[in-house]
Amino acid sequence: MSEDKKPSLLSKMNLKDATNKVSAEALRQFQMEAEEKRRLAAEAAAAAAAEAGEGGEGSANPEAAQASTEDVDVKLVPTPPQTPKDGSRPSSSRKVISPKTGEAGETVEGSENQGGAAETGGEEKSEYETDTDASVNESKDAPKKLRRKKKKGEGEGGDAAGKGAEGAEGADATAGGGGAEGVEGAEGAEGAEGAEGAEGAVGAKSPVDEKYPEILDYNPDEDTDPGPDPNFYYDLETMYARAKTTSGEGSTPSNFLTLFHSFGYECLKRANLHVLDETHVLFSAGNYIQILNLETKVLTYLPTVGGRGIGSIAVHPSRKFFAVGEQGFEPHILIFEYPSLKLYRICRKGTETVYAFLSFSPDGEKLASLGSSPDYMLTIWDWRREKIILRSKAHGQDVFRVTFSTEIEGQLTTGGLGHIKFWKMAATFTGLKLQGELGKFGRTAISDVEGYVELPDGKVLSGSEWGNMLLWDGDLIKCELSSTENSNCHKGQVQEIFLDEGELITAGADGSVKIWDFETIDGADVLEEDAMFPMEPMSEMHVGEGVSIISMCKTVTENNDTNSMWFAQDAAGGIWRLDISVSLTKKAPELIQSYHAGPIRGIVPCPYTHMSASMGSDGAVRVVDYLRKHTLVCKKYKSGGSCILWPGRNVDSKMVTLIGGFTDGVIRVMTLDYADQESEFDLKIVLQHALKPHKGEVTAMIIDDEGKTLVTGSAEDSTLFFFDISSNYMPIGFMKLEAPVKTMAWSNSSKRVLVGLSSGVVLEVECPDPGEVDSSVTYEIEPGSRINRYEFKSINHKIQKAAYETVKMKREEEQQKRLDKIKEDEGEEAYLEEKKAVEEARAAEEDPVFEPPGVPNQILKILPYEDKFYLSLDGSDAGALYECTFNDPLADMPTPDNIRGRWVRKCGEPLRVIDMDTDTTIHEINLMQDSSNVMVGMGDGTIRIHKKLDGKGLEMGPPFTLPAHSCGSVNGIMTSFDTRFLISGGHDGNLFVYKVNHAGVELSLPSPADSLLKQKAKEDVPLVDDIDDLKAYSIEEAKQKREHEKMLKTAEDKKVKVRKTIATLRSKFKKLKVVNKDLPKHLALVAQDFEMDPQMGSIIAQEVSDMKDLIRKQLAWNSEKHRLQLMKLRKRFKDVVATERIVLHAVESDHVVSTFRCAKPSEVMQQALDDFKKKLAEDSNGAPGSRGSDARRISTIVRQGLGFMRKTTELDLHGPSAVVGSKGSKKLKDAKANKRLAKAEERKSKRLQREMAWKNLYSRKPSENYEDPQMLAAIDDAKSNMGDFNLKTAKNYKVPESQRQGGTYKRAQLLELRRMIYMTKMNFNERLLALRDRKQKMISEAEAWSKRLDVIQAELPAGSVLEKPLVPKLLDDEIPERAMEYTAESLREFKIRYDEEKKRGPADEGGFGGFGGFGGGDAPPQQGAAESKPAGPPSKQAGAPTSATGKKEETAEEEPREDLLSALESENENLKIMMMLHEQECLINQMNEAYKEFDLELVKLRTDKIQLDVELKNGDLRIILLFEELLLLKEFEKRENFLQEALSSKLSDRDEMSDKIEELEEKLSSKKMYMEELQENEKLLYDSFTEQLGENNKFADFLTKVFKKKIKRVKKTAEMEGDSDESDSDDDFDSSSEEEDDDEDGVEHLDLNICPPGCSQELYDATIVMREKKLDLEEAIQEEKKIIDSLKKEVDALIKKNKVISHGVKCAKNDLEAFQLEKQKKMNELDMIVTLNLDQIQYMQNGVLPSDLSSCLVFHSAGVNQLANRIKELQQEKAHQIRKFKELKKSHIHLIKGKKAMQEKLLGLDEKCQNMMLLKFGREVDLKKLENISTNRIAEELKETIAKKDVKYSRKLNEWDVQINQAKQRLLTSTRDHTGRLDTLNELTKDKQDLESVLDGKQKNLGGEYSGQRKADLKERQRLLQLVQLQAQEIDALKDEIGILSRKDGHILPPTQTAVPPLPPIGGRN
Repeated sequence: MSEDKKPSLLSKMNLKDATNKVSAEALRQFQMEAEEKRRLAAEAAAAAAAEAGEGGEGSANPEAAQASTEDVDVKLVPTPPQTPKDGSRPSSSRKVISPKTGEAGETVEGSENQGGAAETGGEEKSEYETDTDASVNESKDAPKKLRRKKKKGEGEGGDAAGKGAEGAEGADATAGGGGAEGVEGAEGAEGAEGAEGAEGAVGAKSPVDEKYPEILDYNPDEDTDPGPDPNFYYDLETMYARAKTTSGEGSTPSNFLTLFHSFGYECLKRANLHVLDETHVLFSAGNYIQILNLETKVLTYLPTVGGRGIGSIAVHPSRKFFAVGEQGFEPHILIFEYPSLKLYRICRKGTETVYAFLSFSPDGEKLASLGSSPDYMLTIWDWRREKIILRSKAHGQDVFRVTFSTEIEGQLTTGGLGHIKFWKMAATFTGLKLQGELGKFGRTAISDVEGYVELPDGKVLSGSEWGNMLLWDGDLIKCELSSTENSNCHKGQVQEIFLDEGELITAGADGSVKIWDFETIDGADVLEEDAMFPMEPMSEMHVGEGVSIISMCKTVTENNDTNSMWFAQDAAGGIWRLDISVSLTKKAPELIQSYHAGPIRGIVPCPYTHMSASMGSDGAVRVVDYLRKHTLVCKKYKSGGSCILWPGRNVDSKMVTLIGGFTDGVIRVMTLDYADQESEFDLKIVLQHALKPHKGEVTAMIIDDEGKTLVTGSAEDSTLFFFDISSNYMPIGFMKLEAPVKTMAWSNSSKRVLVGLSSGVVLEVECPDPGEVDSSVTYEIEPGSRINRYEFKSINHKIQKAAYETVKMKREEEQQKRLDKIKEDEGEEAYLEEKKAVEEARAAEEDPVFEPPGVPNQILKILPYEDKFYLSLDGSDAGALYECTFNDPLADMPTPDNIRGRWVRKCGEPLRVIDMDTDTTIHEINLMQDSSNVMVGMGDGTIRIHKKLDGKGLEMGPPFTLPAHSCGSVNGIMTSFDTRFLISGGHDGNLFVYKVNHAGVELSLPSPADSLLKQKAKEDVPLVDDIDDLKAYSIEEAKQKREHEKMLKTAEDKKVKVRKTIATLRSKFKKLKVVNKDLPKHLALVAQDFEMDPQMGSIIAQEVSDMKDLIRKQLAWNSEKHRLQLMKLRKRFKDVVATERIVLHAVESDHVVSTFRCAKPSEVMQQALDDFKKKLAEDSNGAPGSRGSDARRISTIVRQGLGFMRKTTELDLHGPSAVVGSKGSKKLKDAKANKRLAKAEERKSKRLQREMAWKNLYSRKPSENYEDPQMLAAIDDAKSNMGDFNLKTAKNYKVPESQRQGGTYKRAQLLELRRMIYMTKMNFNERLLALRDRKQKMISEAEAWSKRLDVIQAELPAGSVLEKPLVPKLLDDEIPERAMEYTAESLREFKIRYDEEKKRGPADEGGFGGFGGFGGGDAPPQQGAAESKPAGPPSKQAGAPTSATGKKEETAEEEPREDLLSALESENENLKIMMMLHEQECLINQMNEAYKEFDLELVKLRTDKIQLDVELKNGDLRIILLFEELLLLKEFEKRENFLQEALSSKLSDRDEMSDKIEELEEKLSSKKMYMEELQENEKLLYDSFTEQLGENNKFADFLTKVFKKKIKRVKKTAEMEGDSDESDSDDDFDSSSEEEDDDEDGVEHLDLNICPPGCSQELYDATIVMREKKLDLEEAIQEEKKIIDSLKKEVDALIKKNKVISHGVKCAKNDLEAFQLEKQKKMNELDMIVTLNLDQIQYMQNGVLPSDLSSCLVFHSAGVNQLANRIKELQQEKAHQIRKFKELKKSHIHLIKGKKAMQEKLLGLDEKCQNMMLLKFGREVDLKKLENISTNRIAEELKETIAKKDVKYSRKLNEWDVQINQAKQRLLTSTRDHTGRLDTLNELTKDKQDLESVLDGKQKNLGGEYSGQRKADLKERQRLLQLVQLQAQEIDALKDEIGILSRKDGHILPPTQTAVPPLPPIGGRN
């Protein structure tokens, strides 16, 4: 099978489990390793084939095609596919680029042989396997994978090479290892050798489900394999994944690196902490299993076999074994023995990539493993025998864990992404079966299941993402457990759940550990409606801030029953010891170890001592003393870390400074110092500087060699920032680049930085000097000429294309050689055929397309060396180092793209490619401190060491490859200052320290901490503010902000200065105006003179106007916003109020009355009320009655009427009138006959009228069970209104249908009551408002009267002036609507008050209200205006007292002159005073009367309101009761609707069934009536026939036979057409019937179809017609009988169904009544409040009101009176009914006597009729027959019809005679013509035969057709004979037709048309 057709491993992988850290890059590496193994095996097989096939024609060519280029030597293997989407080089496109030494490359195989190329196995060991079992696995499958299908003349090695390769394969398989596996491998090789179908052994690579098939059945009886020896152990020393080295020049020794210490712990991996014994815990880190001694802190390391990392760990229940599940390609499960740490067992092929979880069974005999993507395989192992028992796909998505049940054997549980699954290993007679059942979440949200526990009774308790616990019973959730405080059990995912000593322990991602009562949880049960079960934890422990517990395990002690100590795995990087006992003396949580949580982003060694610092993505900076294996300090920041530097002496002479870059764009300069005594660390980190140069993550930092410049780069803002270290890290400036920054390095030229961008571009940037850049305004530096640019151009596609063309050329050459060989051996024809086949194959083969990547690959690392630099990239350019330079010698030189079989480098392409023999990305590359080796950190977690060789440029030796980190990339790789140690940090969070074994003897070194701190004296360092805010400004943003603030301050200062100048000028101008005013007028200046420019005023005015408009526009949005806010507030709080609270005060008393403050009814409420009323109207219109609604009855009557009309029509069409004449018949030509017929018709009509009258009379006769509907209605009315009041609490109470209430009706009651309350309140409010209007009118009148009194009192003497009543005023609460009115003046006053309140501060805030000061407060603006408003005009009011005073003074002054008045004047004055006194008194009385009248109205209104208050309170109580009833009815509504719908459905079914029965009964009755009519018509027809024969008719018997003859009839068609065939069959039937009758009667044979001689032809024709009518009637009667029978059956069936339905209706009614009674009982439980007076309580005991009134009955007084009156009414009704009964009895007796008299009279009339018949006819006769005999209308009509038809048919006979003669003439002519032609034909035939006889004799034997008569002549003769026969038949038919036409009653058939074949033309040719 070809490599390019193998399914890619990556195509099957979709890992989603971030905690397992299996990156796509690592998986690609796994695939590459497998490809590498296959490649090595293929090379070994090819070499063996070449040796075995020496001298053969197909021997392999050891020479490789060499592509000569300018600087690159290339040789490639088979055709590559397209570049994958992930950017990695595909597995089949390995490039091998040799140095410029020109060494020979590998053998290049032809494309024809790719289908059978070797895929795996070989002599050489795999990359990380050294011996034994690992290679056994590979060699075991090698023979199957290396088989080839051999063809003659094809392949490089031919048969000999193939046999040699297979021999090598077999040898390799047997040498791969011992035991059964090696034997199997050898047997496989032997079986495959020489097999014809060997290709089938290779086949296509099986998919995952075929490669790992499910094993759902297991029979232990059939499994007899005992497995390995119990005492057998594997040799781990020969198997573990050690470093791989390659021998040769410049190779590195295999022991170059030795693990010294690990500072790593994969804290994010699930269940990565296990307890082995009291002092040891187990966990994994990278490729190592680590065992930590808790007392000594010593770590023990166990390497893995696969070398690709560890997926999961599990400890045996006995703690004597532990299992390690690896990750990688087809990983193993390693079982180690403890404490010996020997490798005991290896379980193979349980999954494809990684083991996600392992778990031992409680007895330790079985092991369950979970595979991750892509197979998610659940495997049950018998691990001691290394056998798979059962296997099944666990789920389609990630599965997190699997566990065995501790109580129920054979039960397992798995939990994972969005699912939980329950498994059972059921024991059957065929063995074990594995069955899984997926849990159904139902209403609960789907959740990932991390933690769960199996309870003893089989239930499962699991956690959820939101923190609650789910109790599973079977596959369904029984309930959800939550905290009682309406909160979840945990804040976040529940990670672990344990059942320990009867207590349930949960641990969550929130860092809390809680203990719950097991009994409460086990018995938890809830209703279905509320599936939440609240409970409190027994104990709770919060471990620490930021702690997130992943897993827990219990410690091991001597007395484990009382042990309460647990170990916890913290996702934040810690291992905790927890005491979870429920006691007051429990210990606080203890942090045992701490590590990085998540990837390590950078590491840096100390420049002069054995310490290193690391930066993690968790924001932690850790400094370790790796020589003492001790962590010195750890400091964690809020944001994640990205890179770190440890500057040397040129920056800090004491070398205690660290510089860290973080993901929020901040760089922090930190120093190391002594720690406090209480600190857990030896050192502490002190922050010196916190700077934020970038907006996003700091991706790279470097310091120049002089230690003066710090350069930082960011990928988010694509900038470089420069700092001056010597000036205390003063910013120099920054440059904006074209793409995000990925990496940086110093160029070999001084002061230049190499910057690698994500766009594949390398920039050489010159660093600016500190004083060179002007940073006064901005720090941005224009690049200008500071940057050199190099854009990397990918060459991978060119290499592939050149390789492909090389292979293609070689293949073409080999094909040409083979063609030449064929030409030489087999000849030219075979050569041409083979050449054509080869050319067709070439034409059909499509060349692959090689194109550069669409998006440039990112530059990951830059290594400057000498005058060049080396790049590592990702994507399709990964796996190699590219030598580049800025000084390209080919710049601007045109060169060809490619030459066939090779490619030529162009400008921008790398000078040289150093292939790393892998497709994995290179993340780190550095030189050791002594520059002796090159350190490479790969993307798959491996470390490579290449010895640096001498020569120009970077030359590296073979790699030393060490598997270090489990997955992900190596993010940092450095050596110590003395190159004795190598430190690596990876994406898996592990920090490893390796000892370098090339530096000679280890020296005794001082402690790094002492060496460091002895140089630093303890001193006080000022604290520096850190940048914790993620949204803090960067340096440039802060600079721009400061500049902006500075600019604003300068502008503000200038404004202040200008304002001061203007103020000075204004003061001077005012002084000048004062001086000008004091000057004389002729010297003073007028106002116009002060205007320097007359137009300036208008300009300023226009500017002011424009400014106002601008301000209005600017404030328009705010104005509209506030307007909308006010409108919304008004709509929400003001508009919904129908009437506010208005308080109306009395004038002369303290009485007040207020309105009811009520809200407007909502539109929803009104709409609901209208809908209910409409529905109620519809229900009343269609109220159900005894048989449905009135509309239903009307429709039924309409249907009945239509049915009656239809039946009447049928009777008219098919009734007697069709046989017997009717009133509408046409008149006959004979007048006498017409007169006779008219009299007969008149008698018949009278007789029919009498019959119809009798029928109508009998139809009105009631049945024996008839009941009068009016009487029934009266009885029902009496029952319902008889006054029987049944208590609703009685057990036998039945709720009447009229009183049955539903939720809709009750809601309508509630709405109607609310509406009535609203209307009541509004009516009262209208009365109060009218009274307020009256008060306003009264006040206006009082003001007028008061003014008049002022005038009068001003003229009256002082002693005559009476006290004037005060004029009332409307108070604020009487007119509250004015509070929302405002004017400009009121707004200004409010503004002044608001400003004053604002100045006073919050303590003095007044009551302006919540709506801008207009909604409340003590005194609104309008109040002052209202109070200050004078009663009259100001002038008059002010002048009134003055005038009065003046008048009095004037009077006093004029008193001495009174004597001067005359008597008349005095009299007039006195009269005037008297009139004024009277008017004064009247006005005062009017005012007082008006006041009193108003007060009386107000008091009356107040009394009415008090009564209304009582009624409204009762209404409110009623509303509460209705609302409670509504809630109760809603609970019952669903059931009631269901029962009501069931009843309605059954009632409708019953009504429908009754309607059907009625309709069918009506149809049945109509059919019976129609049947009687038909029988009557048949009887009349027989009577008519007898009457027509007359007496003594000698042909009576013959005609009777004709009349009664049974003939075969055919149903008439729409056109009433008949066929001649039918006539013939009728004739046949008639003749047969006739013969039978003749034979029976012995009468002479007479043809019944022909009128016999002597018989009247008219009588015979009339008999034939009557026979047809008789047959019609008989058929109709038979048909009606069938219909009647079917209707009877249908009616019977419907009646049975109706009984069943009626029974169902009764049951439904009973159910509904029982439900109504139950609902009524619930309604009775509601409390109803009734307000009673004491005189209304008549429940007395011994004349005393009892203390307990619970047993009394509240009854309406009207009901009591009604019951009392009903007694008298019933007595009167009883007497009335007795009288009525007596009258009816008398009437009944009278009617019986009348009936007897009428019966006697009827008998007398019958006797008289009989006597008259005897006198007239001599016997009793039938009057109907008598009428028919006297006048036979049918006979008369038939005679007239026969005469007309005779005339008509005679004409037709004449026409047919003419046509027959013409046809005979044509027949004669045709016959003659045909005869002539036959004669001619005979002559021609004879001539032809004569001519044929003289033909040549040679052809006599060629055919027998010429020996006798020819077949054509025979056919022609036969045809002519048939023609003659047909003509004879036509002649006979014409004769028969003539005979038929000669008879009067003959029926003419159309002539038979026989298809006659046309005669051939003369000569027999067409």
